[in-house]
Amino acid sequence: MHTVLGLVCSVVCCLSAKVLTTSKETVNKWVTADYTNKSLKEVPKNLSVHINVLILDQNEIQIIENGTFKNLSALIKLTINNNKLEILQPNAFDGLDSLQKLELVGNRLNLSVFTPTLFRFIAKLRVLNVSRNINFSDHANWTHYPDRAFAKLINLEDFSIDLAPFPIFGQEFKKMGNLRKLEFSHCQVREINNSTFTNFNSSVEYLYLWKCRHFVKVENGILEPFPHLKVLDVSNTYMHLIQAFHLLKPLANGSMEMINFHHVNDESITNNSIYRYEVIITQGMMQYLKTICVKVIDVSNNNIIDFNNGSLLTFDRPECLREISLSKNRFSLFNGHQLINTIQFFNSTSNLWKFEYSYIPLGFINFTQHLEFNMSSIPKDRVITLPSSIQVVQMSHIFRTGEPVLWEIPENTKVSRFDVSFCQTVDQGKILAGSEIDYLDVTGIDSRVIFDTLHLHPLSNLRTLIIEHSNLYITSKMQDNIFTYIPGTEKLDISNNFLWELQLNIFEHMTKLTHLNLSNNLFRQIPMAITKIPNLKELDVTNNLLTNINISFQAYFKQLNEKHGFRLYLDNNALVCDCTNSDFIQWLDKTNVTLDADGTYKCILQNSTESNTHHAALYYNYLYAGCNNRLWLKAVIGFFVTFIGIFFPFTLIYSFRWRISFYLYKRFRNMLEKGIAVNFKYDVFVFYPEGGLSWVKHVLIPKLERKWGLQICISDRDFIVGKPIADEIADNIEQSRHIIFLVTASFKHDTWGEYAIERAKYHHFSQNLQKIIVITKDLQTEEIPHELAMLWKDIALIEWPMNEKDLENTWNKLKLWLFLNQPN
Repeated sequence: MHTVLGLVCSVVCCLSAKVLTTSKETVNKWVTADYTNKSLKEVPKNLSVHINVLILDQNEIQIIENGTFKNLSALIKLTINNNKLEILQPNAFDGLDSLQKLELVGNRLNLSVFTPTLFRFIAKLRVLNVSRNINFSDHANWTHYPDRAFAKLINLEDFSIDLAPFPIFGQEFKKMGNLRKLEFSHCQVREINNSTFTNFNSSVEYLYLWKCRHFVKVENGILEPFPHLKVLDVSNTYMHLIQAFHLLKPLANGSMEMINFHHVNDESITNNSIYRYEVIITQGMMQYLKTICVKVIDVSNNNIIDFNNGSLLTFDRPECLREISLSKNRFSLFNGHQLINTIQFFNSTSNLWKFEYSYIPLGFINFTQHLEFNMSSIPKDRVITLPSSIQVVQMSHIFRTGEPVLWEIPENTKVSRFDVSFCQTVDQGKILAGSEIDYLDVTGIDSRVIFDTLHLHPLSNLRTLIIEHSNLYITSKMQDNIFTYIPGTEKLDISNNFLWELQLNIFEHMTKLTHLNLSNNLFRQIPMAITKIPNLKELDVTNNLLTNINISFQAYFKQLNEKHGFRLYLDNNALVCDCTNSDFIQWLDKTNVTLDADGTYKCILQNSTESNTHHAALYYNYLYAGCNNRLWLKAVIGFFVTFIGIFFPFTLIYSFRWRISFYLYKRFRNMLEKGIAVNFKYDVFVFYPEGGLSWVKHVLIPKLERKWGLQICISDRDFIVGKPIADEIADNIEQSRHIIFLVTASFKHDTWGEYAIERAKYHHFSQNLQKIIVITKDLQTEEIPHELAMLWKDIALIEWPMNEKDLENTWNKLKLWLFLNQPN
């Protein structure tokens, strides 16, 4: 759709340039009077006779009286958009001898106001836009457009008007012999027959029929009056894709700039038509389109579920094609004849520079096979080679199963944008020698796959790389640095990757890096790795766990700012405004570094109340007055600690000998587990009483599984049918890293609750179940079951809040316990 809009803008700009045939230097000398949004009830009096552009948009003007513009003979452009215009008197435009562009969009002008004499004073007009005016609620029958009025505009090139449900355009429209662009953007049309456009001149080259949201009955010959048509745009007009393809019959074997059939098929119209919502493209549907030498084709968002062999991707002159959009449909390019046709298509489209195939739901993801498949074993008949002319590839959000395909970028190809985010068909990619990619988005693809691909095919000239939601915390710990292969990257986004630390040398080869996004991770402090980035200009660390920025980084950011300017994003962190962070508060208030949120962030004060950093800086002397007076207290505490360290160590060791021994055992066991690469089947086992399934299913699982990427085990979904429940509970707790108990009022009545607690105690003390988390919902702390209360020192307790204000802090606490595992 972006392609279509881009071409539309190009067309409009081209027409406007021709309409207002003046150089840029001349335009700069125009005199403009802008009265936008001034609450005007009428056109201002005594306007300067030298005005060239008059803008009266967004006011309350209701009438244009005779002679209103009588002295404005120099006026070239007049806009009165979004007012309350209802009346145009017959001599309203008297005196506008030089007017070339008139816009009256978004008013209350019915067709009756366009009288035969209205436009006689502005015969030089090139652009007229009177769309979004007519109320069609009372137009149940055929609507006659005032052809005698518009026939006066013999020089008009660009005409925009509303389209009635049953329109009739009279013979006088033939006199508009210079008309090139005809646009119906506000559209209620129900029927377009072969005679609807007969009286328009054959000079029309651009036809726009947008957003007609009722089912439109269309006859096949409506385009016969326009043999020279270059652009046909019927996007978001519900006529069904079959009718749309048949419209092209009069244009067969010709040449066109664009054919836009985006979203012409909609589920809402199937009850009012003979057509099915599911579309299968046949050779018969393509019989006219395939013969046209067209540069841009858009058939996106039409619920296409399949295409026959030799249909959708088969053209008589494929070398004409520059852009094609197949997005938001439901058909595959990777099986049987579809794959053969796809390969043939790319082999023949020698001038294709943009390919869109995104948001295609085809199946579920088998992530294990996705990671284990060997690229070298892909057969040649499953290799898709893109044309060397390709510059933009948009293949995001494609979900499928089955055999993978290998996408190959030819030698010496310069790709400006390659977006394969959340795409499970391009997990295998090959970049031949000399090829370059400027912008690469691999969001949602496992970082191990990305690492292997870059290892085989380095991208030394890649300027922008997006790696979100890719479990980068796994590969960031590898000895072989993944970022070694992209030394030319300027913008890097590694947000949403569960990162809490970075290797010191991870960015040392990225000397050109200027923009780094570390947001939505788990950093407790700014990573030292960024000090290896000499030209950093922008750092985003929003939505992390930062409590402050230490003095070293304050000085470093100041240095960067003095060097070339520096921007820092800090919002939504766990900032603290206590005595330990007093220097940080002052730095935020006085720094020249550009900060987001105006340098005002939520923080916790010394007394544990919530405030913000601006308030802390404003009342700095009051809030931090006692900080220095506590030095003596620190000395006393230090002496006391030394005393305890000398006289009581053996007493403490003896008193807690078993607990210390057990702690050392757990530490040893953790190290041993890492050494032998123990893998848990689940990250979290969730035990809930009867009636708790709805909350777990609709609140907990969407957050933990879909957003945080954890593997969750719940009885109603993951237990094996027929196996004893006791065995299932024991086995799944044993295979889980953590356990969450959802405790409600009905927990004490659950027959398996006590058993699950006993199994959790056993695995926690003997097999290192890492976290026991208790979430109480609609329950007081003292009502927690006795069995769990006995584990009080070994559980992490969360009282689920009743209001939305505290919900974010609760989620952050749960995330911290689940991801930053620290043995008790």
